[in-house]
Amino acid sequence: MIFATSQTTKRWRVKRSATAQRLSRCLGIATLTVVLAALAGCGASGAAHVVVVVSGLANPRQMSFGPGGVLYVAEAGSGGHKRCAIAPDSGERVCVGESGAIIAIKDGTVQRLITDLPSAAAAGGAESSGVADVVVSRGEAAFVLQDTYISKTGANQFGEAGKYLGHLVLATLQTRTPRAGADFARFEATHNPDHGAGATAADAIDSDPYGLVAYRGGFVVADAAANDLLWVTPAGQIRVLAVFPIQYETVTASKGRHTQRVAVQSVPTSVAVGRDGALYVAELSGYPFQPGFARIWHVEPGHSATIYATGFTSISAIAFDHRGRLLVLEIDRDGLLDAKGPGELIRLDGPKRRTVLKTAGLVDPTGVAVAASGSIYISNDGTSATHGEIIRLPANQH
Repeated sequence: MIFATSQTTKRWRVKRSATAQRLSRCLGIATLTVVLAALAGCGASGAAHVVVVVSGLANPRQMSFGPGGVLYVAEAGSGGHKRCAIAPDSGERVCVGESGAIIAIKDGTVQRLITDLPSAAAAGGAESSGVADVVVSRGEAAFVLQDTYISKTGANQFGEAGKYLGHLVLATLQTRTPRAGADFARFEATHNPDHGAGATAADAIDSDPYGLVAYRGGFVVADAAANDLLWVTPAGQIRVLAVFPIQYETVTASKGRHTQRVAVQSVPTSVAVGRDGALYVAELSGYPFQPGFARIWHVEPGHSATIYATGFTSISAIAFDHRGRLLVLEIDRDGLLDAKGPGELIRLDGPKRRTVLKTAGLVDPTGVAVAASGSIYISNDGTSATHGEIIRLPANQH
């Protein structure tokens, strides 16, 4: 239930085409385990160049490398049974549990480092809302947890069970005890930086922190439902760095009999720091999720945001490689309303020069990170409650 917010139905979904199911049977492992063999003979173009690092994850999302080459993964979890509520947009029964985690991977060893984190999901646990991104430095993990169905005061429906949802959360690697930091839902309810542009009056207050990066002694967060970029200062204060505007799209309705002009929200999902010190922000783009509508923004604090590159589709994550080139991960190259389209990994050599690095075998990919060696790591099947995995593209294969 990623971005399952009422204002624009920013919902991702699990798509299990016959090809994806075949790949899952070939690649997937029922329990958390490490796989050291390349995926030869899986029957999909390009699969032989991919190594599965870990499988059997519940909704793995964004990730980053920390000191010592440790890969930290945000696992959103599969919900639970602590407290339930009815989703106002879909009528689904959504329940919170403590199935989320921060996972550490190093030299073939996989550890659930921080566990029992909140996770909200409908029956089956797919498309959950939970831990979305994580960064680790100086012996401390910082991570953001998504929020869902907040009120006009910034509260969610889950009470004590959902107390960390919508927050920046910190935990030392020694104690691993979470403590709540900045409250993005409350900030949205108080300030509403985008003034609800593109939403109805009833849905103007919305928050879903999803992308995270360390920056200038604090943290920068992309709030997907608030359509803004926020800086959490070293003192814990929240400041607005950018608000991303709506676009307009003409869509055909009622079997082609008439058209309608639709406001498309930005839905920023991921943020990365470039070699120039600027922030690069990718967007999913909202309903109707048409191909080519997602943009990448260039943000320098104190200046207006500018568009860096356009023409992408449903971007779930971005990261810079070891040569300073931007990697763009699309969760579905054909748009979220397409039931069978694969994901796609694209490398940018400047705003307009693009190389597709990987398509085959990418099923709802949700995170990307680059090791010091140049190998690219991807969270694959990132909306599945049971088949999520981390895969690696070796440096000599791209």
